[in-house]
Amino acid sequence: LQPMKLASSTVCLAFRGFYVYKSATSYCRFASSEPSKQEESRLTRIERQFDSIPHEERDKKAFHAAITLFKERRSRQHVEFINSALKHVKEFGVHKEIDTYKALLNIFPKGKLIPQNTFQRIFLHYPQQQNCCVKVLDEMEWNGVQPDKEIHDIVVNAFGEWNFATKKIKRMMYWMPKLKYSNKYIDRRDIEGKNLTAAELSGYALKMMARDPATILDYIKLGDSQSSPEDAHLEDRWIVSAQSVQQRRIIAALEEGTKISVDGPFRVYIMEHPIQYVKMTSPPLGTPLEEFEKHDMVGREDFSDWFSEWTKDRSGRARSVHEQKDETVLAMAVFSANDNQSAEQWIQHLQKSSPALEKLRVHLRIDKGKEMFDAEKKVDTHHETIDAQQAKDSAV
Repeated sequence: LQPMKLASSTVCLAFRGFYVYKSATSYCRFASSEPSKQEESRLTRIERQFDSIPHEERDKKAFHAAITLFKERRSRQHVEFINSALKHVKEFGVHKEIDTYKALLNIFPKGKLIPQNTFQRIFLHYPQQQNCCVKVLDEMEWNGVQPDKEIHDIVVNAFGEWNFATKKIKRMMYWMPKLKYSNKYIDRRDIEGKNLTAAELSGYALKMMARDPATILDYIKLGDSQSSPEDAHLEDRWIVSAQSVQQRRIIAALEEGTKISVDGPFRVYIMEHPIQYVKMTSPPLGTPLEEFEKHDMVGREDFSDWFSEWTKDRSGRARSVHEQKDETVLAMAVFSANDNQSAEQWIQHLQKSSPALEKLRVHLRIDKGKEMFDAEKKVDTHHETIDAQQAKDSAV
């Protein structure tokens, strides 16, 4: 024993790595710093359990094998392992698999975390475990995975019938089926669980945005057999165009030399799939659109000339759904490559059904969105590589 005097009434005794504080009223023992280092090394090993798997082998089978291996070897540190697994669900491509979330929730021990008395029910019993369970359920909700009765039973067997985490799964089972088909502009059953091409997703996006039921969708394959040799590099490009009969009539009614613009790309989401589209617009037609019309209420109770009021034509030109407050939408399209060359090919296709386009002034204002986003991804990847290299150097 090595006594160290701290104060007049407190003495610290160091014995085999433990510190014992002795006073006149109580004894207090604190663990040494060695167990904390061991605990930190264990957490590090758990974090690296998924990182050690090669990238080419990261799939559902490898992810579930790591979960099975953890359940066989360890009976503790469930929270740390689940938090580490949630960081890698998208890398392994299992963020849409309901079996993966069932396997993660089955890691929690059954019965041990259920409150046994009134005080445990009032307060948050095992808060870290319950918050970890809520994180798993939140990940399911963000990825649009519909829970079933089995997941509800897993959570109930782990945390009790009316606990914090159990209330979360009950709310999900009530609201998610109601909100699953809340989008009235598109039927998600046509998209969910199907391996659709980019052109097919573009068609669904244009169909969702086009409010005119008479809209016609066209698929244009660039660089086909009828193309010139100069357009041979366009073989893999395509265009999905959307235009209605009313929009063609609006183009035919435009005055010669009217300025129209092709702007884009803009982004819209079909579930989790981002789609970039462009639109052809013209200045607003006619008088400015007024949201509120003023009516004179003076003399409204005088019915002497009711017949003349009834027969008088008070309705102006009816606006179509394409005529907005700031612009008039003439057509929409999705390009496989967002550049002016694809826009020119699109205009040539529209001129077949709307010859009046040749007399209009067309301004192409296409941002190279696809190349821009690819550049951003390259920059992010470069920064991640630098951060990983710095972390490796600091560890060494």
